[in-house]
Amino acid sequence: MASASSEKGQVATPPVAIPYSPVVAHWFYKRSVGTKFIWTPFSHYDSALLETSLNLDDSTLIIPVEGGRYDVNIKERTKTPVYWEGKAIEVRRCSWFYKGVDSKYVPYTEDTAALLEAEYKRSAETGEWHQKIMLANGEQVVFHGPTVIVHFLPQQNADTWGASTQGSMRPRVVKRDLDDFTIEQGESQRVDHLLFMVHGIGSACDLKMRSVEEVVDDFRVIAQQLVQSHYKNSTDMGLVGRVEVLPISWHGHLHSEELGIDEKLKSITLESIPRLRNFTNDTLLDVLFYTSPKYCQKIMNTVADALNDVYLKYRMRHPEFNGGVSLAGHSLGSLILFDLLCHQEPLKESEEENKENPDQLPQKQSSQKVQLPTSDLLPKQVSYAMGPEGTGQPVITYTQLIFHPKKFFALGSPIGMFVTIRGIDKLGLDFHLPTCPGFYNIFHPFDPVAYRIEALVNPDMNGIRPVLIPHHKGRKRMHLELKETMTRVGADIKQRFMDTFKTTLDSVNFLTTVTKVKKEAEESLEKETSQTSSQAFQKQNEDLDESSIASSSCKLRNRTDSNSTTASDPEFIELDFPLGKLNDSKRVDYVLQEAPLEFINEYIFALSSHVCYWGSEDTILFVMKEIYASLGISTDSQVPQSSMTIERPVSHESSHSLLPM
Repeated sequence: MASASSEKGQVATPPVAIPYSPVVAHWFYKRSVGTKFIWTPFSHYDSALLETSLNLDDSTLIIPVEGGRYDVNIKERTKTPVYWEGKAIEVRRCSWFYKGVDSKYVPYTEDTAALLEAEYKRSAETGEWHQKIMLANGEQVVFHGPTVIVHFLPQQNADTWGASTQGSMRPRVVKRDLDDFTIEQGESQRVDHLLFMVHGIGSACDLKMRSVEEVVDDFRVIAQQLVQSHYKNSTDMGLVGRVEVLPISWHGHLHSEELGIDEKLKSITLESIPRLRNFTNDTLLDVLFYTSPKYCQKIMNTVADALNDVYLKYRMRHPEFNGGVSLAGHSLGSLILFDLLCHQEPLKESEEENKENPDQLPQKQSSQKVQLPTSDLLPKQVSYAMGPEGTGQPVITYTQLIFHPKKFFALGSPIGMFVTIRGIDKLGLDFHLPTCPGFYNIFHPFDPVAYRIEALVNPDMNGIRPVLIPHHKGRKRMHLELKETMTRVGADIKQRFMDTFKTTLDSVNFLTTVTKVKKEAEESLEKETSQTSSQAFQKQNEDLDESSIASSSCKLRNRTDSNSTTASDPEFIELDFPLGKLNDSKRVDYVLQEAPLEFINEYIFALSSHVCYWGSEDTILFVMKEIYASLGISTDSQVPQSSMTIERPVSHESSHSLLPM
């Protein structure tokens, strides 16, 4: 039991009372960051909502926070995710804090904070400071004054040699305010659109070994900042709210104990290089699992059911929502979505007329035939020889989604490669996703897993550069503009040199021809009559004129060809051949701009380029632009540079690891 007492030997000072005001409490939650835990404040909106609900009589009250993605149990002081599986997170009503060993403030427990607040109130009203508050385990808090409060750890904490550690002797600073915390106001309660994101192979989505839920959190935060900076006018007018981004995970279900695939692999895995083999079994083999009909069925069911369940749950919790839905997949996740969308039933005429109304949902049922040029493209019907264990001829069924997505974004996608190795040389101009009118293949130029798709739609697109995604601050990166300028200058200098050389060559040929004609004319004057000589000289002049005209025509044709090559850049002209129905007669392939450091050596940054999409401002802004463009909303004509600074959320500490796909 803690107690308060006056410090011995303290020089008596006259009591100085100060006006007392109750401490301002704020709600925090305990977040895991690498191997450490950080107490993070809720937004002002969520904290006020929790504080108001604290005094209600209902002890089982569940409060939705963070845009409705989490529920807080006031009684149990826990926060649990709503749309995905996850452990309960501790929440706490905080008012008093001490500085930890990593210079981050840690809140006291609610009981300890109440004790400190009571002593602070007594000291403020009586003016008697220099009090010592004894806490559990021998710890103590000393009130030197209203703003000078320290926390001492027990001095008996000693190492094996009997000496006290430096950390136990150093006092900790105690605070009674929130000045050192950056607290957001809260997310917009208006949701314009839903974006479901499916991860690729493995349980980790980036080089920091973060889960899909964590990288989607970063994606969502950056997206909200970009929307606020690039759609400020529309936001001020009340036309723009936010895009809700939700993760869809399938890896855990594939490697669950129920399925038992990990145990089966463990029994046949060699004991050498265990870390590499474990990484291979947990990550790289997901690609092979997807080519296996048995496990492909499991993956497809997991993704489709998760999409339907999350959508239904969101509609139940937000009945006022009337926006659309888009899908995004990274790496193998994009291929899963592509196969799933290919097997959706085409929209009927009645559904086409009412497709903007999300309340009219199609019924969940098994899929029909795939809408592709050949049945070999997707693993719907694959023949296998009957083996001794009865493998048979597996057939994969595809669940119908209960919503029709507006857009599909493939990030770092191997779709083009898988389509090709399935025996499809051409998708054709009429190929499209039955229920999804928009398709965007986004990739980093150094991504070793990404492949293009436009050439499969129209072979004439082979050799046409993909559309360059603009930098989120506008235009191109400086090194790319410099590279393009130097290329154009070099090409112009080369063309001028060739023109000058050809002109000089033509002049030399002309003089040579004139000299030759003159010599022949003099010889012919001695042998022939003047009339015959004149006719011969005239004929030579006519030949010379024809040669000069042909040379000028060749020079003009070469210059025209050079201009056509430059003008074929898709950023400057419109292509004069059809683009197909895959993206509603628009371009499909979009490439990011490499960073200046990446430009040095593309091989060094090939691995990191495959997982860059989750935090790429250029990618996220492009996705937001396409989503809001479908709603008839465009970005501001001028965006202040000061508003383009993106504050990235605190994430896991970097760790060296093999690349997850």
